[in-house]
Amino acid sequence: MTTTTPLARSRPPLRARAFKEIVAHLRQVAGIRGVLLVTPDGLVITAALPARVPIEALAALGATLGRELEVGSARLGRGRFRIALFLADQGTFFVGASRLGFLIMLGDPNAHVASVQAELARALDRL
Repeated sequence: MTTTTPLARSRPPLRARAFKEIVAHLRQVAGIRGVLLVTPDGLVITAALPARVPIEALAALGATLGRELEVGSARLGRGRFRIALFLADQGTFFVGASRLGFLIMLGDPNAHVASVQAELARALDRL
């Protein structure tokens, strides 16, 4: 029988802590409003979003877009997609594919796309 200390029980598992750190780091990128990591079926793993953002709807949208991009890439014989960018007058929407699911970033309209994509690529490599 093993025993654990109260401190050991209160710490999140290493992977969960790493996911939260990655999301928190991406949230600090200039021009980024929010970040979330979701499973392929749209369940939220972790997120750093403004209070007014509907997290479940955003997770579902990101996962749906990610799955469609994966299917479309395979159908066209282009291999696996890595990062996609969607632009609108209200802002930018980045979707990155990982082994776990999708890393989604919401950006301001003036977010520097190349910088955000570089940070997103580094984060995907860590997942």
